[in-house]
Amino acid sequence: MKAAGESIESILAAAVEIPTEAGRRAYVDRACAGDTGLKCRVESLIDYHFRAGSFLESPAPDLAAATDLPVVAERTGTVIGPYRLLEQIGEGGFGVVFLAEQTQPVRREVALKVLKPGMDTKQVVARFEAERQALALMAHPHIAKVFDGGVTPAGRPYFVMELVRGVPITEFCDQNQLSPRQRLELFVAVCQAVQHAHQKGVIHRDLKPSNVLVSRDDTTPKVKVIDFGVAKALGQVLTDKTLFTGFAQMVGTPLYMSPEQAGQSGLDVDTRSDIYSLGVLLYELLTGTTPFDKDRLKTAGHDEIRRIIREEEPVKPSTRLSTLGQAVETVSANRGSDPRKLSALCRHELDWIAMKALDKDRNRRYETVGALALDVQRYLNDEPVLARPPSPWYRLRKFTRRNKRALASAALLAGMLLTLFGGLGWVMSDRAERRARTAFEVNQFLDRAESLYAEDKLPEALAEVHKALVVLGTAGGDDDLDRRARTWLTDLETATKLEEMLMEFLRPSVRDRLFPGSAEPTARPGAGAGFARVFRDYGIDVERLSTDEAAARIANSHIKLDLVLALDRWAESLRTNARGLDPAHWQRLQAISRAADPDPWRLRYNAASEAKDVNSLRELADAADPGRLRTRVLAALGDSLRAAGDVEASVAFLRKVQRLYPADYSVNTSLAWSLRNLNPPQWAEAIAFRRIAVAVRPQSSSANWYLGWSLHYQQANPDEAMAYYRTTIALDPEHAPAHFCLANALRARGKPEEALAHFRRAADLLPNDPNPLNSLAWELTTSSEPKLRDPARAVTLAKKAVELSLKQGDDRDQPGRGRLGTYWNTLGVAQYRAGNPEEATDALQKSLDIASGLDRAYVCEDWLFLAMANWKLDRTDEARKCYDRGVEWLVKKASKDEKLNRFRKEAAALLGVEEKE
Repeated sequence: MKAAGESIESILAAAVEIPTEAGRRAYVDRACAGDTGLKCRVESLIDYHFRAGSFLESPAPDLAAATDLPVVAERTGTVIGPYRLLEQIGEGGFGVVFLAEQTQPVRREVALKVLKPGMDTKQVVARFEAERQALALMAHPHIAKVFDGGVTPAGRPYFVMELVRGVPITEFCDQNQLSPRQRLELFVAVCQAVQHAHQKGVIHRDLKPSNVLVSRDDTTPKVKVIDFGVAKALGQVLTDKTLFTGFAQMVGTPLYMSPEQAGQSGLDVDTRSDIYSLGVLLYELLTGTTPFDKDRLKTAGHDEIRRIIREEEPVKPSTRLSTLGQAVETVSANRGSDPRKLSALCRHELDWIAMKALDKDRNRRYETVGALALDVQRYLNDEPVLARPPSPWYRLRKFTRRNKRALASAALLAGMLLTLFGGLGWVMSDRAERRARTAFEVNQFLDRAESLYAEDKLPEALAEVHKALVVLGTAGGDDDLDRRARTWLTDLETATKLEEMLMEFLRPSVRDRLFPGSAEPTARPGAGAGFARVFRDYGIDVERLSTDEAAARIANSHIKLDLVLALDRWAESLRTNARGLDPAHWQRLQAISRAADPDPWRLRYNAASEAKDVNSLRELADAADPGRLRTRVLAALGDSLRAAGDVEASVAFLRKVQRLYPADYSVNTSLAWSLRNLNPPQWAEAIAFRRIAVAVRPQSSSANWYLGWSLHYQQANPDEAMAYYRTTIALDPEHAPAHFCLANALRARGKPEEALAHFRRAADLLPNDPNPLNSLAWELTTSSEPKLRDPARAVTLAKKAVELSLKQGDDRDQPGRGRLGTYWNTLGVAQYRAGNPEEATDALQKSLDIASGLDRAYVCEDWLFLAMANWKLDRTDEARKCYDRGVEWLVKKASKDEKLNRFRKEAAALLGVEEKE
């Protein structure tokens, strides 16, 4: 692990100052002190840093790409990075597993799992990086190692794991007729593996025989627990769909599911859920069946399954054996016993252990998996178990059984009783000591989270809070500690939402994506509702509370800065976009912000930013102390300089800040925006800084979106851009611009059906934006796949696009008229395809009138479709003139556009024109 106090930013900042590569490597090795995950991340960021400084643009590793879109499945022979798929060896509810051959940097066989389409990959991507680091820390002989992870060329995430050639633990035990003692010894090994994972902050949440494999190493059984971390990264809240329609794919998972997992009560699932699943596994190893009958759950509805798991008490293992009928003979034989002996063996201690692990109340289960393993080991050692409240006589019976010869006299017996009663006092003292140790560890994690938050390191701070919650869930703690941890969890989750919204606040509209000449991103009209919802969910309903009450709650919050910055942007959104809105609305938000944080510097900055006072903003930038101000405030100051028109000053200021904070998300994002707005734009360097932003925040939909768009439209690299668009959609399925631009890229790559699906989604998400409506109409009219065309629907969409464009005033300025001309063109083509030549000529003529003097491709389309529409109306002379004008445009431009030349051939065939070679 890295030294105390060291952070990824401090290591990076020191490393980039070292002039030689060898010196940097030596320093990073020392600073990371064996932390492989940290070292890899630092080395990646160093690489990105020097790319940005030297304007290099080689693609960065895709740290978080994922997709939930249907694509062609991988098959034998497919090559994914250094892995060649040899054969499919398994399939689960969320992935397909292949035997694969790794060729670099070592040659070996591995298991490669490719995730299926349709799963909730939003969670996967959001947590993948944190889970990968946790997995990298785990080194246990009974845990299958995770070697690698990445994204296929189609954008589907995959994991590469150690190849385990084993069978499920229950199957192995039965095949080899292992005795109960041998089974319990294997079970202890499983518990040790799970406990190791819990200590690393990883909860399995899907423990079952098929995830516990056993093979023989020479003559010794070898246990391997698989799918660690994957279950946590991919786990979903149990819904009707996953319980009912997905039951078959879960391979009996409800049989091993804890009551809190099945309950949908909002109760957090912690390490004690794994203890319950292990209790089911122990039950099955002893009795050959699960606590609840498999066939019964298969036929039950989802609500009944939940009720059974949550409400019905399973019978003890010894009792269950007596209900198996003739099957008990086979169960006993597989354990080298007979029914009577096996039932007697399970009675008492093994019953107690299993039932304690299976308690409905998780607070009454074992505190840790380690405690469960110790109790099983006590049974194997013929020591008293802790599964029931032990009486002195019970302890004495266990002791005398182990020491019959030594206990020959009553005096020694009395001495032992005194020792036992003295031991009770020791147990109480030990429990108090453990509670104190737990409190110390939890407070350390939370103090570290607070410090990281102050450094604007939200993901790292959240990780510390999650560690604290794991400790509390494993070892228990008092209510005050739990309350403090959960308060910080809510605070940091809210701060993360607000950070993403502040980035989205600057996101240009879809129109700006198609017409990238627009210089400055503008506040989004719908942003106000989003801010209101986040504040309301946090417990501060600023629209209902008085100004003083709202300000007081914000001032007393850990995340005051995030809340105040969000209020400022919310007010700006209303002021600049809400036409006709009473100014009192946004002025009240500003009043709450000022009352919550009356810092003079911030008030001066807000006034200068609102007035776009360049001179005052420059003075603030010159006098800014980066050591005192938060990086998000510094980034906002750079944004304001850019918005006020001084892009050069913005770039100079943000470069200075970026050198101090080379791995800061906000600073790198703002610097990329300003570089984009220079004249001429510095696209290469801007993209390099966007890559850093994605490396620092792989779970940010905005970071992935901006990088994808820049690669697509400024570097003509749609293939790499598509991976980032897919990641954005996986993180935020309602990200309309990502759907829109992915559709454009897919169309260009000859995938019309998938492109149409994303055009539809963008139009559904933005029903009042003419651009996605127009694009969907165009695709429905002119798709290269005739089966995908729907001219009637296209006419409806195109009419609405024209209406919206006129309503928003596009006919009043040159850029707007260019867009409006495009919409009239689409409407004209759609009308022609729908069999309405008269209406087509009207719309196409309007498009031409607007396009007078403009050098747009749709001018050629106007002429060609006017030719065909006039021909249909028996205006042959006019049709021929229009055709000649369209061909003239094509010749002049020497256009190789496939669609335009297809339209030309269609028009020539209709008019009977003999085309010249």
